[in-house]
Amino acid sequence: MHLTPRSIPGPLSPQNIGALAWGPYGLLAYGSQNSVAVVHVDTMRLLQVLTRHNYPVTSVKWCSHNPYHNLLTPLSLILASSDKSGRVIVWDATSGRVINELNESARGGTVTMAWYPHTFLLLVLLPPHHMIMWNAATGVQIWRQTFADTVYTFSLDPFEDSRAVVVSENSLLMIHDIDTTRAPSSIPKKYTMSMGRGGGGVVVGENAITGEYHATSNNMQGLIKIVHSPYCKNKLLLIYPRQITIIDLELYHATGYILQDRGSSHFVDVIPCASDNVLYCLHDSGAISVRRWVGDNNPDYQVDSCYQCLVVSEAMRLCKNAKLVGMQVKPFSEGEVMFMLTDGRIVGWRLFDGEGPASFLTEVNWRDEVRLVMTQNTGTNSSPPFCAKMCPPLSARNSHFYKPLLALGTSSGNILIINLDTSQTAKEFTIHTSAVRGIEWVANRRLLTFSNNVNGSGPIKNELYYTDINTGRFQLLRSAHKDKDDAPIVGIKVSYLHQYFIVQLKDRPFELWDLKSLSIIREMPTTFPPVTALEWSPTQNHSLKNAKFYTKRGSATTTEILEQQIERTEGPAKEHFVFTDTDGIVYHLMVEGTVIKEGTRIPPDSQTGTMNTIAWRGDLLVLGDSTGYLSFWDLKARQSRIIPTGRGGVRKAILAPGKNTPLLLVLYHEYVEVWDTADKEVLSVMRVSRPGEVVDIEWGASDSPLIITDTGSVRIMDINLSTTPTPMHAVNLSRAWMPFVYEQKIMMNFKIALQHWNTDPLWTMACPKNFTPETWDSLLSSTKDRQALPDLSFLDRCLVVASQFGDSFEWRLWQVLAYYLDQNTALSPAFDLVQDNQSYLEDQLMVLTVQEKCKKTYRHRQLCIHKHIFMGHTDKPVQLLLEAEQGSANFYQDSLRASLISSVSDSEVAQSTIKLVATNLIANDHVLEGCQLLCLIKKSSDACRYMQNFHNYKEAIWLAKVSLSPEEYVEAMKSYIDYLVNRASRHQAILLAISLGLFERAADLLLSTKLVTIAAPLVEACIENGKWPESATDTKDRVFVEYAKYMVSLNNIEGAMWYCERAGEKGAQLGGELKLCAS
Repeated sequence: MHLTPRSIPGPLSPQNIGALAWGPYGLLAYGSQNSVAVVHVDTMRLLQVLTRHNYPVTSVKWCSHNPYHNLLTPLSLILASSDKSGRVIVWDATSGRVINELNESARGGTVTMAWYPHTFLLLVLLPPHHMIMWNAATGVQIWRQTFADTVYTFSLDPFEDSRAVVVSENSLLMIHDIDTTRAPSSIPKKYTMSMGRGGGGVVVGENAITGEYHATSNNMQGLIKIVHSPYCKNKLLLIYPRQITIIDLELYHATGYILQDRGSSHFVDVIPCASDNVLYCLHDSGAISVRRWVGDNNPDYQVDSCYQCLVVSEAMRLCKNAKLVGMQVKPFSEGEVMFMLTDGRIVGWRLFDGEGPASFLTEVNWRDEVRLVMTQNTGTNSSPPFCAKMCPPLSARNSHFYKPLLALGTSSGNILIINLDTSQTAKEFTIHTSAVRGIEWVANRRLLTFSNNVNGSGPIKNELYYTDINTGRFQLLRSAHKDKDDAPIVGIKVSYLHQYFIVQLKDRPFELWDLKSLSIIREMPTTFPPVTALEWSPTQNHSLKNAKFYTKRGSATTTEILEQQIERTEGPAKEHFVFTDTDGIVYHLMVEGTVIKEGTRIPPDSQTGTMNTIAWRGDLLVLGDSTGYLSFWDLKARQSRIIPTGRGGVRKAILAPGKNTPLLLVLYHEYVEVWDTADKEVLSVMRVSRPGEVVDIEWGASDSPLIITDTGSVRIMDINLSTTPTPMHAVNLSRAWMPFVYEQKIMMNFKIALQHWNTDPLWTMACPKNFTPETWDSLLSSTKDRQALPDLSFLDRCLVVASQFGDSFEWRLWQVLAYYLDQNTALSPAFDLVQDNQSYLEDQLMVLTVQEKCKKTYRHRQLCIHKHIFMGHTDKPVQLLLEAEQGSANFYQDSLRASLISSVSDSEVAQSTIKLVATNLIANDHVLEGCQLLCLIKKSSDACRYMQNFHNYKEAIWLAKVSLSPEEYVEAMKSYIDYLVNRASRHQAILLAISLGLFERAADLLLSTKLVTIAAPLVEACIENGKWPESATDTKDRVFVEYAKYMVSLNNIEGAMWYCERAGEKGAQLGGELKLCAS
């Protein structure tokens, strides 16, 4: 059996905390010691282990540089990882190939990374003073920003990718001009944390502001995490162990808190959701709480209780070696969450309401009884291994049930059975009370294991167990020796025919046991020489009179013939073993029943020292000693050869399974070697990074050495002792959604097939013909929600398929299109400017209400006044202006402004005077003040135009959405769409065009962006819903013709012909050319 070279990670290091990322297609990446592991969440199969780091991995991030997929933007899995030293590696996780490396020094903190949206650019914060924008494709640093303060972490704004918040020692640094071509030119604004008057909660104040907002303490200490809310714009969450502070980035002030009671468990991680105003909170007890915003339904809510805890999962029992690594929420759906522990456990939870499991967070009925149900809990590997033993090799007798199982004994007393084919822990047994120091297989399903407390205090306590791994039943052996043990067990050896086993004791003679009755046969006398190494013979001298009979019956090996003969004989067969003593003498003994007979004694060679290990197969006997010599004995030719290795003492030597496999694996303190026993030469050598790193070696197959390390990882090597990353397509995963392992054309055809599932002729006529039956069945079986697809509308199928393929831009676009075609499901605030104006206005009024309640400074009050005036309010601005204190510097100015707002009339003279003053203010660079005057006289459209002319687009579009008439709003947004197109922000421009009902413009923009794979379904969805304008026939034909050409590139000629028939004269011309080529 062949095993693919790879690594199987063990328990995690505390330094791996936070290195966890749930990416596309249900893949979870996490740091495990110095490696990065990638797991398929649905099957919990290990797909990839990336091993180029030399220090513990501290961060991993999936790249979403392709928000849509076609032949130009193929399906890919790009992953960035960083380690403690500051080294950043960008991987192609599918093949395991390193794309690029960034080697920088990080001193005094952990590297923080974030992919710049929809690009292959990586933002890297390198403590203590640097931020780098790095082109991961070319390896070129685009720019480097140096901070005067010591910085630790940052968060990129999901609504405006030019903004970021950086955490320094005692302040927050606000960056507003991040660009992909040059470093930020402005000096970051610094805001310090301080307590309000009377200790009434945390507020944020700029350093330039004097007075009551000086920092009184370092409130960045204890900060766990900083993250922007992807649901609410301008909301920043500061996560502390006992508190979550919500900062309004317009006020730079705390507008909400989540406080933990004194007896409650602390926060470890918090993730805000994008599809609903929900927080997933991970606590140090292993419980997950789900908190949801309640301010929308309660305008009089208290600021310090804005999120209500609706769901709490059961707490986990966490042992002292199991620390929480982090938590991740499933992309797109956000209805599932999982966290990981340092013992390797991955625990998954899913939201259930009264109707069952929720596929998406937006489907949860919060009025029902909502609960979190555990859906996954993988096995543990909480402590490093002490020993390992591979199961008996593949043979004709066990081929129908054979699995490559490796037994690991850990320092905590657990026994792990790892399936090397699936890289999963198949079984785990907690039997021993101290470290497991030896394992022997008895046939294919039973184990002999022993442990002792030799390194602990108190009297020696040996434990020897016989365990059936199928049933879990175990039996304690040597129970009669429990009270008189004075020597620890140092080894056990099972005979070749599984009749006997020997228990080796330190500084005492060994014990011989009957394996069938599990009873002791004989304790050797005290005069017997002490054993340093022992091995049973793989052959015996039992009569072979029936050997010809068994050979004629089939192709059984000699081993199987002997086993069959033993079953048919009345008495036990004679077996042999050899051992060495401290003087290097080799003893040969024979066992038959209860009789032990001594054979020959071979004196030691003068060059060799004390033997540590013996390997025996056929006529070859290999001995390794404490001085680094290997002795090769040919028993048939009666010849020997002693070779000095120069590697130090030999710890273990083991021959590869297989009758004709001349390979020997040798373990030293600092080296591992593979020898060719036929030529007596070294084939490959590996030097370990530190002494004691390798705790054991084994053979997984005849060509697959196994290296077991002290970190708990199992490395499946090749003969060259190397582990190159394994391509993911080599992993056999049935019914698992892995589109990235198929050819790009196959997956693009399958995407079209799913979008047209059983409802269009394109499905039955074209798509299935482009696949082999095996590929088609495999893809269909792995597709989620395939039963529901035929019953969905075309637009809903596009939405489901986008989530399946990880197309973030398509996912967003189809939601926007679905709303503006049928107006059923309202868009959340996460869609920002794409929302309809009424919903946007209601959300802004709620934000303004919160800001009014939390205003503390003059600037806060002026911001609220400004918003009220833009919304067309007059009473509230006057009230806020009259709140100015009489002794303040702005009292006179605010009083005049209040009088002006109150006295505004509809007379023509007043209107013209105010308009003249407004235009003069705007001309003298007081744009916002002049626009406020225009809004007072109902000239909001003019104010919007002025702000656009002065490139103040954010304020202009905000004003347009909250105060303009529908006709004026459309004109303003058309100008803004042109601005976005010129700034290469076509994605946002396309969404805004859809929100305006300009479907033809959206299709043109998609075509110009070479997104015909989105343009054609968009046109189809509009036609299906009767919203495509009749005057846009020419655009429709151009889109369908381009889509037909795209399908030709996919070799889908039938599908191309189907679109040509719907594309008018242009389509008829292309269809004729295709028919001519086909003939």
